[in-house]
Amino acid sequence: MLRLTLMFLSCLTFILCIANVEMLSSPSMTYMKSNIDKKQIKKILINTGDQEKLNTLGIDKGGISKNQNWSVESKFHLLKSGGKQENKKNYIAQKISTGRINPGELSSYITLRPTGQTNALNNPLYELRLYANGQLINRFLTVTGRRHTQNRNRHQSGTEAPLPDGKYTVSISTIRGSIAEAGDQFLPIWPLFKTGRTDLGFHVDPSFEKNNGEDGTSGCIGLISKQHLSQVVTFVRTYRPKFIDVRIQ
Repeated sequence: MLRLTLMFLSCLTFILCIANVEMLSSPSMTYMKSNIDKKQIKKILINTGDQEKLNTLGIDKGGISKNQNWSVESKFHLLKSGGKQENKKNYIAQKISTGRINPGELSSYITLRPTGQTNALNNPLYELRLYANGQLINRFLTVTGRRHTQNRNRHQSGTEAPLPDGKYTVSISTIRGSIAEAGDQFLPIWPLFKTGRTDLGFHVDPSFEKNNGEDGTSGCIGLISKQHLSQVVTFVRTYRPKFIDVRIQ
């Protein structure tokens, strides 16, 4: 009798263990873990802005999409291996390459973008933006190239075309211009990519909107006044921008 009782108790214990395992795997337990997962993933979404990667998991700002079959474990693996810093760097690089930089994501830098407008002589105008400590602090209208050189080869020296797209480093010291139109205050920039263009930089365009055949530049970034150039030089010396990002073509 005692032996039968012990066997009965052993079987009952085994059955209860199986039931506990099933409870831990039940939809209610999964839902609880999913709620934690949802909060963590939403945090990643806010911190990294990596919407493309989250979309592959069927996640939006509201949480986890119900029509996805990704396991909770897989989503937690994303959180652990996603690499907040790596994702952020990739996100910033993508924004720079597409010309959509978020000022809050970098420290100090300069951008040059088209405005879609022209000056009185039909020379395209470009906007120079100065960012310091992640904030836009100033902007200026500029010209680069001339009205009739906008479609010339931007990587070939002597074309007087606008400077080519890409990133450049900026000098913190001015020099005298090598031609009269560059004036006595010229701020050099150097491309961080291969190109045939040289002697590029910032200077005042003394012939801006003057019908003398010199309106515009030979490829440099031309400010429309000495005051504007002085402000750019002061910005560069004060904040030491990491680069100037040109996206005008």
